[in-house]
Amino acid sequence: MTQNLPHPRRNLANEIVSVLRSDIISGVINPGEALAEPVLAKRFGVSRAPVREAIIELERAGLVQFETTGRTRVRTLEEKDLAEIVETRIALESMGARLAATHWTPEHTLRVQQFIAEQEAATTDEEFSLLDIAMHEYIMKRSGNERLVVLWQYIRWQFEMALTYIHRLQINTAHDLRRFTVAGHWKVLETLAGRKPEAAAKVMSQHIIGSLEWSVTETTEHPPAAGSAPRRGNLAKMKRASRASS
Repeated sequence: MTQNLPHPRRNLANEIVSVLRSDIISGVINPGEALAEPVLAKRFGVSRAPVREAIIELERAGLVQFETTGRTRVRTLEEKDLAEIVETRIALESMGARLAATHWTPEHTLRVQQFIAEQEAATTDEEFSLLDIAMHEYIMKRSGNERLVVLWQYIRWQFEMALTYIHRLQINTAHDLRRFTVAGHWKVLETLAGRKPEAAAKVMSQHIIGSLEWSVTETTEHPPAAGSAPRRGNLAKMKRASRASS
């Protein structure tokens, strides 16, 4: 007689987090837009409890913020936010690349080559961004340091949000930005495949800061809703952080 096994219980909060996170990062839900629990509960056909749990998780991920009035809004990335995200990525990913290079294998090289080939063939900015982030995540995991990966994952969604903004800012030069990014990825791979830890750390730092500096223009004073671009003062600060980390 076949025993009827219970169906696994759905985690409604996680499902709501996944949908809202995607909407926030892609810009479907605009920065500064309010997230009202009753409205979201009606949208997802659930009680307010899983919605509240999902919003708390999104706040932990840095994608929404609680106001003193009790409202919850999608975070607007300011100049300071973008600078801190880049500084944190430089610190974490330069270390990740340094560690990964110490035990890099030909199989790892083939996988990153595949990532880059897929990036070159990407048909949309969203697809390109996802492949970009997936490749960086792959390198971080090759570091072998699980705690380092956890720290990186903590800012991952904020990084994705910032990357979406940068691509929106550079919509007329997206092809050039992609080409610049891919060229940087080849340079990073070269140092990893050569098992050169210090070179890998330095090139990774240069790639991260270079991508942002290339994408920001001096004339950007009032950027679109997704956030504000770092001014030259903060770019100089990030250059110093890049040199220090390498």
